[in-house]
Amino acid sequence: MAPLKYVALGSSVAAGPGIPPITNRFAQRSANNYPNILAKKLGAELTDLSVSGATLKNILSVPQTYFYLISFEPQIKGIPADADIVTISAGGNDIGYITGIMRDTWGTTFSGRLLTGLLPTAEDLSNQDVADRFTAIIDKIRTIAPKALIVLIEYPTVFVSDEPIQDIPLDKERIRHHRSVGDSLEKAYQLAAKARPGVKLVSVGELSREHAVGSKEPWVTGNEGTFGFHPNLKGMQAVADMVYQELKVENLV
Repeated sequence: MAPLKYVALGSSVAAGPGIPPITNRFAQRSANNYPNILAKKLGAELTDLSVSGATLKNILSVPQTYFYLISFEPQIKGIPADADIVTISAGGNDIGYITGIMRDTWGTTFSGRLLTGLLPTAEDLSNQDVADRFTAIIDKIRTIAPKALIVLIEYPTVFVSDEPIQDIPLDKERIRHHRSVGDSLEKAYQLAAKARPGVKLVSVGELSREHAVGSKEPWVTGNEGTFGFHPNLKGMQAVADMVYQELKVENLV
């Protein structure tokens, strides 16, 4: 029996910046991100198209440029027609979720403020706006790879309460704001999954509540510079396990 063909689309939450080994330094794509871990569990042939900093537009239609030197074509162009599984983890850069947390924490130092110019610019989008971007991607995938199971994979929870956390320079008000953005992104995922039949949703946000920043076993990094507030290796392993269990339900494993 031929191995499953698995395609991963997404931003840094899929790519795994800061998790060694990095296989593409411009995409900040790790060999230990959840797509790679999942592919090994499945014995699948992986096409990992994830790029750190990507927006949903970069997945669908807009090339992504790195320092005006390296350009990644829209990720959807890399999907083979015979793909069996396509996962999508993105949307946070569209509305400034993780990047918003990074702006706030970096902004407490002079050098950090200089670096904020490298972060993607957020747009003022409603939950439905973001969901519509997801559904546009879903519709396009189905024209390219009609037999593929499409799986939307949420972001892990970063903050589980509004209480300030040691070594993270955010007060209750700012943490509450970022939690609200995260909640909005989860809602967009839910809307998108309901908008098209046969789309699966992995509720990583809910399943990671006990593993937020400051917990005994966090699945995301803390205030760690360039790659702060992103999934760590344990988080990637946990997400891979969640998706694997969902695929078992679909009798794909």
